[in-house]
Amino acid sequence: MTAGRTFTAFADKDPEARTLLESLPTLKGDIKGYREHMRRLGAHLAASMFPTLKSELTRDICVICTVEDADFLARGVIEELESHRARTRMICMWNARVKSGGISISPVVRTYEEVYDKSDVVFVIVKSIISGACVVKTNLTKAITTTNPKRVFVVSPVMLKDAEKRLANEFPDELAKKFEFVHFATDSCKSSDGEEVIPGIGGSVYELLGLGDVKKKNTYIPAIVKERRRKEFPQLQTMGS
Repeated sequence: MTAGRTFTAFADKDPEARTLLESLPTLKGDIKGYREHMRRLGAHLAASMFPTLKSELTRDICVICTVEDADFLARGVIEELESHRARTRMICMWNARVKSGGISISPVVRTYEEVYDKSDVVFVIVKSIISGACVVKTNLTKAITTTNPKRVFVVSPVMLKDAEKRLANEFPDELAKKFEFVHFATDSCKSSDGEEVIPGIGGSVYELLGLGDVKKKNTYIPAIVKERRRKEFPQLQTMGS
């Protein structure tokens, strides 16, 4: 047992997911290996979620992710859901990070959003790690501006202790009661500067995935966004896009 970490019932039922998670800190410097581990973890998260999600396959399942997670963790989730014939849709958001008065905010600077049934949708919020829940709060707030989802799954390999409560407290009870959390480990320790959950996912996900720092990663256009955009808008291919 890693100090400050407890594994969830989802991890107890999925030893392979637990092994993948525990090996993340050993992959520092192995970008290809880290990316593949994250993709596989995404698939395991989707598999863990599926028993409670399978009754929703007549609805659009909209996967909401950040740019850094799109090609890896979110791709794993989407591919696993689609293997069960789920009708997936995708929203990808590019978040900046701004600190003001000791408070961090994560404004959305760019969005890729596919068309989905706003009156009958299930949201799946995917994040590599959830600690203060700032990014998840920002992205979910933007997504629900014109939508009232039937259910909201919050999916991550690791959550900091009490992250569920912090996120729920940011929203009205009517929405918060729809939250369903799926994660493999709960960590209770942070680095001395408060910036990193330990052991978490082994460090800063931007660098570990080879995407640069918090600014450089926002110049990245995920391959999955390009793939789905071509499928969503095939006419663009004839326009040289």
